[in-house]
Amino acid sequence: MSARPRGGRAVLPAFRTGAFYAAVFAALGVHLPFWPLWLEDRGLSAAQIGIYSALAVAAKVAVGLAAPALADRFEARRAMLAGAGLFGAAAFAAHLLAAEAAALVALSVAAAATFSAMMPVGEALGAAAARDFGFDYARVRAVGSAGFLAASLLMGAAVAQAGPGAALWAIVACLLAAAALGRTHPGGGRARALGRPDFGQMRRLFSDGRFALFLLAIGMAQGAHGVIYAFGSLHWRALGLDEGRIGALWAFGVAAEIALMALAGRALVRRLGAAGAIALSGAAGAVRWAAMAFDPVGAALWALQGLHALTFAAGHLGAIAFVSAAAPERLAGAAQGALGALASGALMAAATALAAEIYGWAGGGVYWIPALMSAAGAAAALRLGRVWRGERIMD
Repeated sequence: MSARPRGGRAVLPAFRTGAFYAAVFAALGVHLPFWPLWLEDRGLSAAQIGIYSALAVAAKVAVGLAAPALADRFEARRAMLAGAGLFGAAAFAAHLLAAEAAALVALSVAAAATFSAMMPVGEALGAAAARDFGFDYARVRAVGSAGFLAASLLMGAAVAQAGPGAALWAIVACLLAAAALGRTHPGGGRARALGRPDFGQMRRLFSDGRFALFLLAIGMAQGAHGVIYAFGSLHWRALGLDEGRIGALWAFGVAAEIALMALAGRALVRRLGAAGAIALSGAAGAVRWAAMAFDPVGAALWALQGLHALTFAAGHLGAIAFVSAAAPERLAGAAQGALGALASGALMAAATALAAEIYGWAGGGVYWIPALMSAAGAAAALRLGRVWRGERIMD
């Protein structure tokens, strides 16, 4: 194996990887907090939006598992990023032609599934680029979170002035940029040298008990976020918060995420290990979501949003570290797809669907769902730390 290029030779690949992350996460920074408001302004009820959110996450399970596996199988990770970005941009633009609630829901599900095709493949290529060119993955990944933060802040102000309609075109523009950057992603250059995997190898990886325990741990911890993604903005609006403050709250959580990734991400994973970082995210989630059930609106709400650094970022870095250590590089896309689809996707869909059923009478009480999920994720991660010691699961 050739030596890793470092120093100045790593700057351009790190910049290009960060630019891709910034584009796709800027699209998410508009979609997650403001798309439910866009749908509400088009006439969908809170119950319909909850159903849409559950259907969208369920669709992500199938797409998020199949798309990365196909990208690995046919050595087409870059092409998958470009195609998914173009499809998503077209699907969001098509919302302007839909008048009926059913059509809006169907299009929103298709558009949201775009992210489940792009994210696992993008993470596989981001981790590969960091290994190949010797830059710090956590710091470059923080650029994506910065894109989310900037989009949330700017779109919060734009929605306050022009209404949620501004969100649609911002998402389209960001997805087009992500498609162009994904087509030439620096992490995809060695795909053919790794050997083409087959679906039997993928099944062997997914059926390993240690990998299944990992999926349960991170799936519970990360899937718990589905409730705030679906109902956070709507519930805050019901509590009297305006769109500008809602956008700022989302951005503040991501600012905390950026700070952890940029300043302490590598050290945290080195200190705690992959399983320990996931356990930390689950424990922090149990505290965060239980407190959210009491409808805080003042300083406590900002502090709880700051816990996003642990509930999301610590778990994400632990997951990337686990996949990098446990899964062979030729299966990295499929492993990331299983993480997003079978773990976070399926469990997030279940949490969101349950929250949609009870939100009408429970209000903020729906946050007890993610609190229990996070506690279960922490327990599974502690078990993972006892049965997996950093070894490669399969060659």
